[in-house]
Amino acid sequence: MKPKTSSPPPPHTVPVLLKAIRVFAAIAKGEVDATAKCLAATLRISPTTCYRILQSFLAEGWLQAGPNGTVNLSYGLVPLLRPLLRHELLIETVREPLTALAQTTGLTAKLSVRQGDSAVTIFSASSPKATAITSRVGSVFPLAIGSSGATILATLPDNEIARILNASPADAWHFQKREDVMRRVRESRRNGYCFGSYHPQLHTLSTSLLGRQRDLVGAITLLGFPQDFSNTERPALIRELKFTAGGCTQLLE
Repeated sequence: MKPKTSSPPPPHTVPVLLKAIRVFAAIAKGEVDATAKCLAATLRISPTTCYRILQSFLAEGWLQAGPNGTVNLSYGLVPLLRPLLRHELLIETVREPLTALAQTTGLTAKLSVRQGDSAVTIFSASSPKATAITSRVGSVFPLAIGSSGATILATLPDNEIARILNASPADAWHFQKREDVMRRVRESRRNGYCFGSYHPQLHTLSTSLLGRQRDLVGAITLLGFPQDFSNTERPALIRELKFTAGGCTQLLE
């Protein structure tokens, strides 16, 4: 029987860095004994390479030495994680209000924050309905897409909006034109909320979440099918969405 060979690394990557990431992930998950020997055998990395990877992390203060040759995560990681920790505090602040919003409206409610020229979903409260639109935490999408993207764009100067739209990927324009995005931006600036869609069967309604200095923290969004946002349903959805955003802002203050 031939020995099992590892698959080649993805193109345009650094193989030793990928190995270091695997080592770090294994230590973080705690699935194996965090010694150089055990990690090397489990991850099929040469002992010398594994040892050097661990020594590099120890030198940077990302790991700390433990008993019997083990290593553990170190508080030296905290400065790197501070932005994520701020998001974690934000998530805990909005968790209950957005869960209540989903229950009241029957629609999925999510919180998105800006990440460069994109937005990322950092919290999602699912609809109580058996059949509903859902949103995956961690999903990243261009600011050109949807009402949450437009809500974030609306706080930016026009020249910055133009730059972001010019740099948007081609798939951002499958179901819309540039004027559709600008219409949502104007709606958000005028009304404090806007409607949007990812594609014809996924509609959204968003408003801004403001922080202590009345600066934009993120966008709170309701997601549903087109019929969920009918003319008869819209006023109540807008009212509930803005009420929740206002309550979250008070909690942040």
